[in-house]
Amino acid sequence: MIEPKQREGKSLLGGSRTKTIRLIRTGTALLLFTASVTAVYGQTPDAVKAADKKTQLSPQEQSVQRDQAYVRQLLQRGTSDAKVESVLQLSSRFASFNPSGDFHAYALSLIAKEKTALKQLKQTQHAGVGSQAPAAVSVSESSSVPSSAIALAPSNPVGINNVKSSQESSRDNAFEPAPTSTPDNNQAAAPNSSPAAFAGGLFLPAASTPSTGGGAAQNTSVGAVSSSKGAAGSGGSSDHHSGSGGSSDDGSSNSNTFNSDQGPGPGPIGPGPGCNLFPAPPSVGANVPLTYFGPSPSETNPSLVGPVQLLKSGTVDAAHGTITLPLYLGHMKGSKKNVWYILTDVDDPNVAAELGLNFSAKLTFASNAARTATLAADGTLVFDKGTVDFSPVRSIVPGPAGAEFPPVSAQPGAVGDADYSPFVQVTNAGGVIYNAPIVAFNVDASQINFPDGNVDYTKVHDEVVAIDPINQTVTINLINGFSFGRPVWYISMDTSIPLGAAIEHNTFAPLMAQLHLGGDDSFSSPIERIFIGTNGAESGGCNNPQRQGLSADLADGHRPNNVLGGIPTIALDYSPAWDAQLFEWTKDAIDNGFRGQVREEFQILTFVQDGLITGPGGIPFGSSGFSINCPIAQRLD
Repeated sequence: MIEPKQREGKSLLGGSRTKTIRLIRTGTALLLFTASVTAVYGQTPDAVKAADKKTQLSPQEQSVQRDQAYVRQLLQRGTSDAKVESVLQLSSRFASFNPSGDFHAYALSLIAKEKTALKQLKQTQHAGVGSQAPAAVSVSESSSVPSSAIALAPSNPVGINNVKSSQESSRDNAFEPAPTSTPDNNQAAAPNSSPAAFAGGLFLPAASTPSTGGGAAQNTSVGAVSSSKGAAGSGGSSDHHSGSGGSSDDGSSNSNTFNSDQGPGPGPIGPGPGCNLFPAPPSVGANVPLTYFGPSPSETNPSLVGPVQLLKSGTVDAAHGTITLPLYLGHMKGSKKNVWYILTDVDDPNVAAELGLNFSAKLTFASNAARTATLAADGTLVFDKGTVDFSPVRSIVPGPAGAEFPPVSAQPGAVGDADYSPFVQVTNAGGVIYNAPIVAFNVDASQINFPDGNVDYTKVHDEVVAIDPINQTVTINLINGFSFGRPVWYISMDTSIPLGAAIEHNTFAPLMAQLHLGGDDSFSSPIERIFIGTNGAESGGCNNPQRQGLSADLADGHRPNNVLGGIPTIALDYSPAWDAQLFEWTKDAIDNGFRGQVREEFQILTFVQDGLITGPGGIPFGSSGFSINCPIAQRLD
């Protein structure tokens, strides 16, 4: 992130007066902290520590305790049971501890317990007996969750599919405050980890994570969807998508069949200015043809205006909005199963220059979310762990017209196991960290030979348009976005949560959840920020030049025109691991006609400061608790 001005409040420790002030402030803070702990828990910090030591909470028990707090907070705000479950699905670590558990049963058990606790509290208050904090379910009760509830519901994928024109309507009550994300036990907690500090939560459907056993996944969420996943045409255009282009007000899947198609969805060259960010030539409005114009300034200096290919290891097809990259073949340790992958980013600048990859200094701090590999004698990589199942059926059922996000249900089309992340550290080659997303797994070349498209998405990543293992290339769909006002193309390969993987047409990568979020450009931060609107302009679909956001995406199938932070040639803080920061236009901003397409990080942050934009449901703006692997490919201007 490029700082527009020097940060305030930084000064060296001064004389005795300064020290006295600091001591007073520190003492006051400690007193306030002690008082707050006593008010919430009815005991002193020392007593809390003693209790924690006595109970020796396991990571699973701590996770349940956090989930209980989230559920209680939402129920106190009058949130419906269905939305409580949807919100909990985003931030809960349930899947990590219960890979075969029933999340729906787990959520219902927590909701029932917290409702009972809140009812007892209300009765106590009415009786005039004390006014302590809500009687939450105690930590010791966390282990009493029925064993039948310790089962995991499948995840969800969402995609970007064909075109449906929908009328935009008011979404005053489309969202409610959501809980915050909680850092994993193995990573440092962010300084502001309270519900007020993190933008916390999408309002998710009851996501279903398909089994990674290799069979076709069942979507257990609301709404009927296609039950088969097969070959589709070239993802560079929307011609291969089936179904009508419209949706009914109830968001039923019958009229949204494009939301259950497999593959990448439409490419970046859409039918109107809301779905096509390709700049006009400089000859527009001039008295001379384009041939009279000199080369773009970016050819002399990449930081100047003009197109710049950033991921130089492949070939960009500007006419179709795709990039063709080298396809690599590695193997799993022990089983020797084939691992087909690409390389896009690396944390070593010399390797980046040699291979034409994006350099990201921040990837050095992604080691806790990286799988490991060794370099074999033949120059191939042998991966220690981390697999992907591409057989599940991607599907999504949008919400009602005008409020398509959050969707009613969703399911991702590719699911990694608990050890999968696209980031790989090569342990016997300098410990360099690469971004190496898997595009096919445990298949021979003959099974994925689709050089002319018509890809079988039961075996290949949904963003792949064509794959040629004989000539060792793979063609991937490009996606529209902005970085500091400039239109860009990027690819989307993995997401740390199921719903995000569904929306992005990419792979659910559980190990990415280990990335430390919320730190932006601070020391040890592996991420850069991506800004994703939830309720941007969607009326008119692709014909609307102000079109933006997830509801627009789910309504017409084209990408939401997200805003990226720093990228190479513009900033030094680029990372392919993007910390998703969802934002919502306020009712006042919409009513006053202020809502429009935003294109630049500090424009968004300024609108947040001015009260025009908040987190979903009006909660404070910030990290939404998940990350997306989106390597940058091309700057268009």
